[in-house]
This record gives sequence, structure tokens and C-alpha cells, in this order.
Amino acid sequence: MITVKDLHKAYGGAPLFRGIDLTVRKGEVVVCIGPSGSGKSTFLRCINGLEFFQQGEIDIGAIELHSINRVRPSRADEEMLRKVRRKVGVVFQHFNLFPHMTVLENITEAPVRVLGISGKEAEEQARALLRRINLEEKVLQYPSELSGGEQQRVAIARALAMKPEAMLFDEPTSSLDPEMVGEVLAVMKDLAREGMTMLIATHEMDFARDVADRVVVFDRGEIVEIDTPERIFTQPRTERTKLFLSRILKR
Repeated sequence: MITVKDLHKAYGGAPLFRGIDLTVRKGEVVVCIGPSGSGKSTFLRCINGLEFFQQGEIDIGAIELHSINRVRPSRADEEMLRKVRRKVGVVFQHFNLFPHMTVLENITEAPVRVLGISGKEAEEQARALLRRINLEEKVLQYPSELSGGEQQRVAIARALAMKPEAMLFDEPTSSLDPEMVGEVLAVMKDLAREGMTMLIATHEMDFARDVADRVVVFDRGEIVEIDTPERIFTQPRTERTKLFLSRILKR
């Protein structure tokens, strides 16, 4: 479903990625862990075309995302980015809901404008998604009237309304109060059980153990280890993985 080959990314001449490779199979849940600043979020943003990279290839389904001129992208590049973003949904750390729109409007806006479906069909789909995440009664409320956990669940529903083939989650619970984390993770676990292809950056180690098919460990812009959750958490091979886990599991 997603193949990353020889990915290079630098900021102002300072390299972050020096040739990363990763393949995510259809229906697989891959969880990225590692210290803050290790490159997890940037990696996800490269896959969805939100960050530009200097070298390498990213294949998503039948679409190849390559390095482009970020100052003057060609029409072909812009069309490529549109196709990628229709195929891959993203949920960020911050909810990024439109504050002047109701929950229903937040979910229906993109399907109507981008996919061209009717308002009636978009609303029926939105209500079905809200039932799925137990927020149907919030349909006419505004983001400011919702808790953080409710806003993040609406953000997930908004991404799903575009009918993506894969989902990227960038630290989706890091902005939430501890008591709200569980309701968001429950929605993500349901998606995993339903076979959604997912690539997730998170510091929630118990969640990674429960849902991941594989765990990818990032450190200083490198992938230092990839293995099953059981192996990563009980028999890590690298000292960098051992050090990271020893620190985070003590919290």
C-alpha cells in the first residue's frame, strides 16, 4: 500500500533523513515510536505531500510521489499531490477543525467540494460516521462546544469521510488530557480491527503493543529497528531502542 525508498530530507542543508526505506502492506498497522524530534512526524508529512523531500520515492497504491519544486510546483505535481491526499487521510496532533462550522459541516465540506458528492449523500455519510464514534448527538454543535477527545474523534470522522485507502495519525492523543486519550484510541482500535491500513506516530506504548503489526523505532532521523511489538518491547536488538524504552516506560 505504501512504499518508501531511499528517502532523503534536509532542512537548510542540515540532513534529517539519509535514505529511509519502509513498506506498509494493505491492511497493516505500523506504529512509529521514538524520542521527540526523531523524525516521526516529518516522515508522515512526507508521505502525504505536506513536507517536501530532496531525494527518494514514495509509492502509494499506483501513485508515485517524488521530490518536487516547492517554490514552483508544476500542474502535474499539484495533481499528483491532490491524488495522494485523496488516497491517504491524516489526523494531526491538533484537531484543525473549522471553528465557524458545525460538526456536520466540518465532515461534509470536503466530500462535497472535493469528491463532488451531493449534500444529502455527504450528510448521510457524516451521520453514519458520527454514530460509529458515538457522537451523533453532537452533529449541530461547534468545535468550541466539544471536549478535546470529542474534537479529535470528529477529526478522524472528517478524514474517513474522504474514503481514504490508508490513514496517517501524527501523535493524535498528545494534545489531550489523560482521561480523554482512551476514547480516541478506542476509535483507532476499531479501525485496525476493520482492516484499515494505518501508519501511526505515538508515545502510547500500550496502544502500540495492542494494535501494531509492526513497530518502527526512529532516532535522529534514522529507522534503527523494525520488528513485531513483542520483540521490540521484550527483546529490542539495538542499544538506542533499549535506551528509549527504558526512559519512556519509567514515566
